[in-house]
Amino acid sequence: EKRCRMIGIAGSNTGVGCTHFSIMLTNYLAGYLRRKAILLEFNESGDLEKLEYVCTGQMGQKNPYRVLDADYYKYAGPEEVLQRGYDDILIDFGSVKDGANELYWRCDKKFLVGSFTEWQQESFREFEMEQRAKQKKSWQSLAVFGSEETRREFSRRFRINAERIPFSADAFSVTKECGEFFQRIL
Repeated sequence: EKRCRMIGIAGSNTGVGCTHFSIMLTNYLAGYLRRKAILLEFNESGDLEKLEYVCTGQMGQKNPYRVLDADYYKYAGPEEVLQRGYDDILIDFGSVKDGANELYWRCDKKFLVGSFTEWQQESFREFEMEQRAKQKKSWQSLAVFGSEETRREFSRRFRINAERIPFSADAFSVTKECGEFFQRIL
């Protein structure tokens, strides 16, 4: 049996778009590439329970539940990582401020979603600098919020390169620009 790929997604702070990005990536893998993908919620946000209600009209149903071509597992824990039959297991760790999870560092691909908005860029910088000092950088930094000018200045000043996530109002819709972006980062 082939080994599935584990993809960890963490946010440098709350409200930076980590869950939105996680759902976009899950839908790209499942709906666009036709891979069997599941998104596990490793945080207490309750976002996947809200998603379940809005998309299925039900709440509290068994895990996992399905929306379009992807599976979602709310309030997951380490035991759910052993899900069988998936090509990709994506894990939404939520904010790194909620506590670092050792499993994040063991993922095959790791993404840090940050923001260049003035009130959130400090947590982005802190995580990057602290983790860079501890170990070789093993994650890709991404951001959707903030100006391009701020992104360039941030990169120049702190030597932190973060790719811009294409804006997508609908996390279930994979635009051509999003598809090209995901192909490049995966």
